[in-house]
Amino acid sequence: MWSRNAGDPVVTATEERLVTFNSGEQRLHGVLHLPQDDIRRALVFCHPFAEEKKCAHRTMVEAARGCAAAGCAVLRFDHRGCGDSAGSFGEFSLREWRMDIEAALDCAEAQTQSPVGLLGLRLGATLAAGVAESRPGVACLVLWEPIVNGARYIKQNLRRSMIKAMMTRHEGGEDSEGAASEAHALGEGTVDFDGYPVSEQMRQQMEDVDLLAGERDYTGPVLVLSLGARDEPHQALKDLANVYPRGTAIAVHQEPVWQRIGVIDADATVSTTVQWLSRLE
Repeated sequence: MWSRNAGDPVVTATEERLVTFNSGEQRLHGVLHLPQDDIRRALVFCHPFAEEKKCAHRTMVEAARGCAAAGCAVLRFDHRGCGDSAGSFGEFSLREWRMDIEAALDCAEAQTQSPVGLLGLRLGATLAAGVAESRPGVACLVLWEPIVNGARYIKQNLRRSMIKAMMTRHEGGEDSEGAASEAHALGEGTVDFDGYPVSEQMRQQMEDVDLLAGERDYTGPVLVLSLGARDEPHQALKDLANVYPRGTAIAVHQEPVWQRIGVIDADATVSTTVQWLSRLE
């Protein structure tokens, strides 16, 4: 079982291999983390959205290494328009990003010859949950602080962008009303999410997200982690776990890894995940 004390060096896999694979006409880039011994299972990591991806990058790398040290191969990858993968961020929608996860699952299965599950953070967790509904062969589903309600998520991001724009204009001595409008409008139907252009199509698809609506076809094991200062999971995440036949919700004392760039100790989140995975053997 993976664990690390403060001050210990980060345990890495025997091999971390760069991989590329196609999703539709786009070329995606990723890193495959392989365990030292036999592969017990594999996971595809689904990264969060926009600025949250940048903030959480280090945590996702350390989580992949921690899972690999516990015998689980991990494929981390960049969606089209993100990181080192092909395309421009504003060109795509959630539909294409779901296709990317499907392609990543195919890649991980081919590379590891093992059952493959999904682990996602924030919007990545939401997309992973959607893919699992149409792909029942997914071995397991790990959702770290998923976005349950897309409309609420959009409002929060637009409000944050508007506040930043208003503060910037105020410092420059210009009017805040113009800042508010520019925070929303980057062209016809396009809005600004912390400096990332989000198309009208993407925004509408995000607004339609409601993980608590309807029944679930996915019957595999599901772990929902509520990350924060609470001793109990958020009610929405409890409700989400309960819609799955084999769902479990756990609260982890964890600084939000998606809100600040820098070194954040995510050992509690990783160890909780690894312990849950080990019980699936």
